[in-house]
Formats: sequence, C-alpha cells, structure tokens
Amino acid sequence: MADTTRKLLIKRIVIILIFLALFIGAFSGALYFYQNDRTQKSADFTFGDDKEPNRMEVAVTLLGIDPVKGELNLRFASLPEGTYAAKEGRLSKDLKFFTGIESGKAEVTLEKNRIPDPVTGSISIAKGKVSDYPFDTHSSDFYLFFSNPKDGKEEIPMAVHFYGAIAGYNVDADYIPKTEFESSDSYIGLRVNVSRSVITKSFSIFLMFAMWLIGLVVFIMTMVVALQPRPIEFGMFTLIAGMLFALPAVRNLQPNAPPLGGLSDFLSFFWAESLVAVSLPILFFTWLTRYKKPS
Repeated sequence: MADTTRKLLIKRIVIILIFLALFIGAFSGALYFYQNDRTQKSADFTFGDDKEPNRMEVAVTLLGIDPVKGELNLRFASLPEGTYAAKEGRLSKDLKFFTGIESGKAEVTLEKNRIPDPVTGSISIAKGKVSDYPFDTHSSDFYLFFSNPKDGKEEIPMAVHFYGAIAGYNVDADYIPKTEFESSDSYIGLRVNVSRSVITKSFSIFLMFAMWLIGLVVFIMTMVVALQPRPIEFGMFTLIAGMLFALPAVRNLQPNAPPLGGLSDFLSFFWAESLVAVSLPILFFTWLTRYKKPS
C-alpha cells in the first residue's frame, strides 16, 4: 500500500514537472517572438551624406499607417548645419523645402533667421492591397530636396534620418531602386515598405483557426443529433444562435482588420458563419420531424 502511494506521488510530481517545463518553454517562446517582432517592426536608417559639414539635416518620422485609407502619415523636421546654420539652429538663408506630401503644402518656404518648422502630412500608398490581410504588404515613395530661391542651380546636401516604429507593423525604408530613380546627396528618393508584424499575423491566423473550430463543432454537433436518436435540448438552439452573432465579434478581434471582404474572411469567417447558419435550420427541421404525439 505504501509503495503504491509512493509511486502515485512520484507520478504526479513527474506530471507537474512536465507541465511546468512546457509552460516555461511556451512562456520563453512568447517572449522570444515578442523581442523578435519588436526589432522587425521598427526602422532607423540614415540616407545621404552625414559627413558633409555644410548640409541640411532632415528627420523623417512615421507617425501612422492607415492601409484602409491608403495613407502614411509623416513628419519632416529639418535642421541646418555648417554654412546653412546661424545662431541657435536658425537658417542663414531663405530655402524652399520639397516633401511631396499630399495633405498639405508639398513645398514650404523656410525663412532666414528662423528655426525651421516641422512639416506634417500624409502620402498615398502606391502599392499593396489591404484585402490581402493579414499577408498584405504596402509601399510608397517620396522625394526630398532643398532649393535656394535666389540661386536655382545651388545643390544643397542632405542627411535624412528615417524613424518608423508603429505597433503591429514591420517598417522598412531604402533608396528607390536606381532603375527607377537616381538619388544624390541633394535629391533623395526613398521607398517605405510596410507589412504586418509577426505577432499580428500569428494572432490573426489563430483567430482563423478558432472560427473554423467553432463552426465545425456546431455543425458536427448538429449532424450527430440529426443522424442519431439523441435528444434535442433547447440550449442547442440558443448556442447556435449565439455563435451566429458571436463570430463577427471574433472576426473583428483581428488587429487592425480591414472591412468585410478580405482574404482572412474568405479563408475562415465566411465558412464558419455558413456552417453555423446552416446548422440552425437543420436542427430545427430535425426537432420538427421527430415530434411524437404522447400516447
């Protein structure tokens, strides 16, 4: 008796240790994926000639991404260096700054003896379909250059620092390929590439499987009741009806999900909703035809 109790205790301890090891492994994996995703979704790059003493520094910060509207929100902050700088970061001469933004002035005038004001606006996403969610990728181009209104031939060197860190997205930036545009130190064209982060894709795929699971469970339960002489409980009707309206809420839990009709809907939501919708009339018809008058 004592040996049996001891063996049972050892077995329980082993099971607890196995589950504890699995939990630690899963927890460590989650932290690893978080760290990996955090490094992928941010961008910090420098373009142009940052060693030129006489130049204009431009800090481009990505403020937001809206694939549904097809827009990238950016802020451009310029800072003069060398001969272009006066005291306290003020400009030593009048300059025009071209950013290419579409929601405001694409070209702004930076006045002499004043600290340049940041320029904020949006540019359109040129490539990418939001309907491919969560596997959609988007890209957009923009061009930067300064000009001297009193000397149009003057080339003004730039150093552009691009910063992009938006939760739920991977952000990358690089020069526009030379086959499309030839950048120089005074005329820089950049391409911003945006995609969903690893965490966003993983969670979206998890919810797709969850919706499939809900639909299949409801449909199989209904078919088992319909094909076998099992009692039909009233709770089955409320369960199916509840799932019919719960699935859209589960679908909308996907991070930054686009409107109805995307790839994820065709992969899971429409199928799961159809399975649940079909199950309700099948169960009702089964209940209706199985009625027996009391003897």
